[in-house]
Amino acid sequence: MIDDHTADPRVDLLLEQILNSGESPEEACHSCPELLPKVREGLQQLRSDNSLASLPADDRIPVRVDDSITNGSVVPSYPVLQYGHDASGGDAIAGGFVYRGKAIPALRGKYVLGDTTTGRLWWAEFRDMLAVDGSHPPGVAALHELRVSWNGAVHPTLFDIVKAGYHARGGKHPELPGRATLAPNGRVDVRLAVDRDGELYLLTKSDGMIRKVVGVQ
Repeated sequence: MIDDHTADPRVDLLLEQILNSGESPEEACHSCPELLPKVREGLQQLRSDNSLASLPADDRIPVRVDDSITNGSVVPSYPVLQYGHDASGGDAIAGGFVYRGKAIPALRGKYVLGDTTTGRLWWAEFRDMLAVDGSHPPGVAALHELRVSWNGAVHPTLFDIVKAGYHARGGKHPELPGRATLAPNGRVDVRLAVDRDGELYLLTKSDGMIRKVVGVQ
């Protein structure tokens, strides 16, 4: 799940505090008034005409059959993980898997995921994700960044690794082909997969490679 209303984690904590306690934004922000505009923004919903309104106490939404007909309502399930549309996150989640293999004991029981365009990778404890009940107000499990060790160096993302593979296979673009908001120099286009033994693989479209995850440090 992508959440882009702010890059400051304190805002998320204040929003959760307000939803749990019933405090006003002004009360919650008494010690950090500089965050008040972002907190107010986070407590708003976008109407169909692009105007803003306060979030309703009842968060049920209608099931639309077409533009004019509805058929009952549903209560949304909130995310168990999320990252931002900013420098700390990415453009679009590439999906992920709970590692159940035997080759990397340190990864067992952890959910490993990635961002499609930037090639960033993270992990979360699957048990923490299961503990999030998806109700309102939402809570999320902690997300931890993974760095990639390759060819004697540690990389913050897959970008440089995929770039090297792309050029080694005859790629002509000076960086990587394509671009996205947070990948202006080219797209990694990563996906994750597992085999029947539960071992984890990284598939990168930009260089046409499949790489096996063989260990963690």
